[in-house]
Amino acid sequence: MTFSVLPFLFLTQILALYVAVTITVRSGAISTTNSRSVTVILILLIVWGAISSLLAIKGWYQTDAFLQSLPGFWITMPAVLMIMVPWMSSAAYRHAIHAIIDHVPLYYVMLFEGLRVFAIGVILKAYNGQFSMFFAKASGIPDFCFGLIALLAAYMIFKGIWGRRAAIVVNLLGFIIIVPCTLIFLNLGLPGILHIVDESPSVIAVFEFPMALAPTLVVPIFVTINLLVALRLMTRPHHS
Repeated sequence: MTFSVLPFLFLTQILALYVAVTITVRSGAISTTNSRSVTVILILLIVWGAISSLLAIKGWYQTDAFLQSLPGFWITMPAVLMIMVPWMSSAAYRHAIHAIIDHVPLYYVMLFEGLRVFAIGVILKAYNGQFSMFFAKASGIPDFCFGLIALLAAYMIFKGIWGRRAAIVVNLLGFIIIVPCTLIFLNLGLPGILHIVDESPSVIAVFEFPMALAPTLVVPIFVTINLLVALRLMTRPHHS
């Protein structure tokens, strides 16, 4: 196990999302009762974070059965489903999510996504021979570049130079660079029917603790927020 900012990044995500909920409640857009459904999801994400960490520490993510199951396509889904299933099935939860997006400043959302600049850690580890160079180039560099774009968007939106359309484009970009590209690239370096990349260190290192928090939690949360924000901005009445 090596040092990583990922555990701190995950906690920062949870804290930032909780602050967004608090801002919305204080604005009067949703009641404290309605906000509890979102708080429950944040708690579930923390629980999944603990479980995923334990699985990584115990070595389950390193087993042949796991690595050959094309985990790039499904290990990201628990966190995504925790957020999206209630959004699709519960009108009250969906209203709460929409209210949060409507009442939190867009530049705050972009600053949140700008945290993806910490993908620089993966890039540096790869160049130091501590991580997969293939995955760093295929995923880490695009993610880092998107983080820079998000920070630029935060500044431009704060200054009033960019607006809603720019926010939609940036959020869709943040989604597209991960889904499906990174999910496919991940499987290319793992044992299984898609395995074509052999290198040392291999992509398997992504499932060591604490790196395993990236595909199981941190990245899925970022990407799901991208999707929810883009969908809300595209469907929200222009005057709102």
